[in-house]
Amino acid sequence: MTLLLILLGFLACGLTSLSLGIAALRALRLELNRAETVCLGYVLGAALNSTLTLAIAAVGLARREVFVLLTVACLVLLWRQAAWLFDLRPTDISSISLALRILFVVAWVGYGVLYFRQAVSPEISPDGMAYHLGLVNLWNHTHGLSRTVSIFGALPDGVEMLFLFAFTIGRHSAATLVHFSFLLLLPWLMVLYGCRFGWARGSAVLAALLVLASPLIGMDGTSAYNDVALGAFVFGAVYLLDLWRQARDSASFLAAAFLAGFTFAIKYTAGFFAVFMAVAIFRELWRTPRRTPRAALIAIAAMAVGPAPYLVRNAIWFQDPIAFFGNKIFPNPWFHVSFEAGITKSMSHVGGMTWADVPRELTIGGDKTQESFGPAFALLPLGLLGLAWPRSRFLVLAAAFAACSFAANKSGRFLIPAAPLLAMSAAFAIGRLPGSSIVAGLIALSHLIVSWPSINNEFRISSGWRIVHHIPWTAALRIQPEADYLKDTDPYVAARLIEAHVPEGQPVLVFWDTVAQSYTTRPILFGWASAFTEVMTDWIEQAANGPGEGRTWTVALPQSKVLGLRIVQTGPRAENAIWSINEVRLWNGQTPVTRKPSWKLRAEPNRWDLPFALDGSELTRWRSWEDLRPGMSIEMRFDPAETIDRIDLIGNDGQRNVEMKAFILNTAGEWSAAGQSSWRLSRFPDLRKEATQELKAHGVRYLEISRQGWNEGYFRGDFNAWGLRLVAATPRSLLLEVD
Repeated sequence: MTLLLILLGFLACGLTSLSLGIAALRALRLELNRAETVCLGYVLGAALNSTLTLAIAAVGLARREVFVLLTVACLVLLWRQAAWLFDLRPTDISSISLALRILFVVAWVGYGVLYFRQAVSPEISPDGMAYHLGLVNLWNHTHGLSRTVSIFGALPDGVEMLFLFAFTIGRHSAATLVHFSFLLLLPWLMVLYGCRFGWARGSAVLAALLVLASPLIGMDGTSAYNDVALGAFVFGAVYLLDLWRQARDSASFLAAAFLAGFTFAIKYTAGFFAVFMAVAIFRELWRTPRRTPRAALIAIAAMAVGPAPYLVRNAIWFQDPIAFFGNKIFPNPWFHVSFEAGITKSMSHVGGMTWADVPRELTIGGDKTQESFGPAFALLPLGLLGLAWPRSRFLVLAAAFAACSFAANKSGRFLIPAAPLLAMSAAFAIGRLPGSSIVAGLIALSHLIVSWPSINNEFRISSGWRIVHHIPWTAALRIQPEADYLKDTDPYVAARLIEAHVPEGQPVLVFWDTVAQSYTTRPILFGWASAFTEVMTDWIEQAANGPGEGRTWTVALPQSKVLGLRIVQTGPRAENAIWSINEVRLWNGQTPVTRKPSWKLRAEPNRWDLPFALDGSELTRWRSWEDLRPGMSIEMRFDPAETIDRIDLIGNDGQRNVEMKAFILNTAGEWSAAGQSSWRLSRFPDLRKEATQELKAHGVRYLEISRQGWNEGYFRGDFNAWGLRLVAATPRSLLLEVD
């Protein structure tokens, strides 16, 4: 029954996509052959299906019954279109030799079976378990979109919506099979493109088989990721745009614009490609000035259909349409500027990789990216020769823009959308050579052999993320129960532990560990994934360092009534230094001046956390969460005026790079510099129990941590000092509750 539901979930999503796409192509009256209609229809329909599923989830109707009814309706629609579909002309494959046709079909079937076994098996990919299906699991549980404050919850979910459709029926592996379908579709799209646009001697088959058998692409495409699907949508958009450039019909123009925009609804990194497509479309429109204004508006509207809902969602949920990026442009309390800068910097230097390392790392692999396409991809620079021919020049330019994000994130996965385009260009150049059909066949056959997992692993031909071992058919077909197969997978075990022992709706803060959100409905909070969790982690870090030594900055004032107080950071810029203030204490003689509800607080930057510096706790603090720079400030306005003669700013981390100046606003409404200031050493108490109680006060009662982290990290294995109790444990991790 489990396997049947998996297949039904996948087929329901896939057939719905196919039906919607064929209906759209028929309505648009595109001049396509039968195979093109099926393949391009699946891509176009998947984008439509994703958008429709988003609308269903947005109104809280993401239920199995709803998706089954939608599937039944689309099956009826597909049946009504069957006669029209079979009346279309077949594809002309005369440019492909019989030997290459046989090689392609045998390879597609052989690798297809291998990949199917991998995709239908229990989902254990790192990002698939953690967030691609993690969010889907939460949506399925709530039957609609639920606001998740994390970097993952802010990303666009074009492919994840397809996963949601399949997941509601067949759970994890049904969703993975949806991604797998794009892996099998992409080579056919490439071959059909070559047949239509003149790839000589079947050279497009070489490009298609390079992509099909790539170790990295194969592993990604059989996991619940989205990179291979993005590659299929990118290629589909280019295909349709080339059809428009050839035939100048408005139908392919509209479909190309829609798919180009939808790529941005899959991944922010596709934004460069979407911009390129927009420029290409407007450039073509410029040649027909009488149609330009109206057609340009149509193109903009079509491109906006896919990504607009996610931009609007983020603007509402996070006050930043491109969250978790753009936090300097759209300041918000949900994501820190320092985190965005840090993750961008770390991704651009993954493993310390330099540009000189790229050719080796991406072909045979290495110890830096752990992602390689296979040795045959050393041929892809030949794709640059495609600039010499108008037919392939557009592919090279599209590939360049699809690969732009690699400069900011040197992970091979970010090149997957560009790989088919550049492979087609390289194959076009090879196809110009005499006897290229034989050359292409030999290269493709060699690539297929050395990339087969058993051979690749035995002889270590390429390294990195790939299919390392063949998953037993007993596990793939669920003869061996899924739970039994996953029992040694630590993220799964931790997730099931949480599901069993944490009450419904209670979040769990995770330290130094990976928990598979896709296998638990309790929200998992990673300590770095949002401003909220970074602040909570900061409380734990501070408490772990104490009791200890801090510094207090004091300003003496003539006793007077003031309407406001401003503290300005005047020191020079300092990279990786953050201005922090644990507590601002105001005095009138020996009497503390406590915060009143009428006070107005301002800070530049991070105005949202300033109340932490006025709550009476030395644990909680205001931080700039940006690199130190002159002009940063905090400000308090008093109504009515307060009598103050001393200001103490307490910092528990020394703040050696900080220089400050105080200003007061007198009752005449004039700002003036305050009196003399001085630093003195101070002690802060043991804050460990206060830290965990602060977590509890902010709605977090449960913590998950590896045993090693518990014994060697912040906590040093001391339950009593932190006010924690053990709820449950596995051989690798602990689940703790705040007393």
